[in-house]
Amino acid sequence: MKNKKAFGWLLGLAALVLVILPFLPVPTGPTSDWKVFLGRFHILLLHFPIGLILLLAGMELWTFYKQETKRPKALNILWIAATLSCFCTILAGFLLYQTGDYQGSLVRQHLWGGIGLGLLMLVTYYWQSSTASKQQITNASPSSWSTKLYPISLLSLIILVVYTSHLGGSLTHGPGFLTEYAPQLSTSTAVQKPTEELLIFEDILLPIFEARCQSCHNPHKTKGDFLITSYSSIQAGGKSGKAMLVSGESAQSELYHRITLPLQDDERMPPKQKKGLSEDEVTLLKWWIEEGAREQMQWGEGPPGPEGQALAGRFLPYFNQQQKKWVKEEQELAILTQKLDYLGSKLGLVIAPDPNYKGLFSVAQTIPPATVTDETLHSLRAHYHLFSKVSLPGSEITDDGLFSISQMTALQELYLPKTCLKGKGLAYLSDLPELKTINLSYSLLSDEGALHLLDLKQVEKVYLFGTHISPAVWEAIEKFSPAPTILAEEGPYF
Repeated sequence: MKNKKAFGWLLGLAALVLVILPFLPVPTGPTSDWKVFLGRFHILLLHFPIGLILLLAGMELWTFYKQETKRPKALNILWIAATLSCFCTILAGFLLYQTGDYQGSLVRQHLWGGIGLGLLMLVTYYWQSSTASKQQITNASPSSWSTKLYPISLLSLIILVVYTSHLGGSLTHGPGFLTEYAPQLSTSTAVQKPTEELLIFEDILLPIFEARCQSCHNPHKTKGDFLITSYSSIQAGGKSGKAMLVSGESAQSELYHRITLPLQDDERMPPKQKKGLSEDEVTLLKWWIEEGAREQMQWGEGPPGPEGQALAGRFLPYFNQQQKKWVKEEQELAILTQKLDYLGSKLGLVIAPDPNYKGLFSVAQTIPPATVTDETLHSLRAHYHLFSKVSLPGSEITDDGLFSISQMTALQELYLPKTCLKGKGLAYLSDLPELKTINLSYSLLSDEGALHLLDLKQVEKVYLFGTHISPAVWEAIEKFSPAPTILAEEGPYF
């Protein structure tokens, strides 16, 4: 009797803990390393309760259906393992939630789904343990409350496992991950991109190139120094120096020429041992080039007449695939935007989508500005690859902070006027391939630091108004800097 009471109190305490968790505030200060370390075990632990609960519920329902008078001893062990692993998984997930890196309505739904699953697990475990020893479950009459409620409770556990797992999958892979390819749901209620608005290059031709050409022409393997990962990389051409795309002239476009060479030709792309473009794909590429090869050309401007309609019909399955891909990308971007907006609000920053670069974000200060330091930049480390613009005028960023900025591989524009930068850290920025604009006006740039600008061969424009660079160094920078424009003006702050 004492053991039964102690068992009941223990499960009741566990239930109380679960009920309290969602109402605890998310800390706004620095996150404990231990919290992050233990929280990340959620990803490992969650597989145990999912499998155990499904196995347990299946065995219990089978035992109930067969009206077995003797329950397998393994069920007791499964109940203990499933309940304990479920509780530990929820605690680890809550620690991950408490880091503040995972926020939004989908995260809250996942949290509540886990709490509900844990509570139902504890209640069902207590109820079955107090009745199984008396054989009340399987021996009860068909009309008894135990006979009716127990299978309902088990089925509810299965439903909650599936629901909560679906939310977890949506968090890591995007909303609708589980159902996006279900045939009956192919007409998703999510807003889809109209077929007429599909971009001929980005939505149709580029995925074709990815499948046929990128094994040889990617950032890790650039055969002939030619990249085919974007419109700009194709325009840049390769080692041959020939124009890949000549507006209105498919015959003069090296890309089309290589694709249509005879199969045995050594310069054919892709080579004969690999699958080439289909006749329809070649037809579309030729039409696109001859109509101007514009990056933003839409399918609504596609080939006219019956032949164009027939081509569209043959591309229809491909359009449907691209529709699903586009919807998924939009949903993932919406979740990421929400997450970065929350992170920015914690750090005193405004992190918003960059309208000029899809999928990238700008980082700016709030109004009125909060204190932004090197440590603030370090807090963004998990998302460095997403930033195209950084604007932090008057901040407390030092030359050491430029090391963090140097890891923002997609950075295009950097605005740090009215800061204490002396320029020593500018050397870190030499490996940023996309960096084009820097504003250091009214900074404490020294002669020694300014000379590091000579190493930034990719930069096109530098603003140096109000700095204390000596005339001799200024003259040397203007003469030898690879940047075509060194400006003695204040320049933009964003």
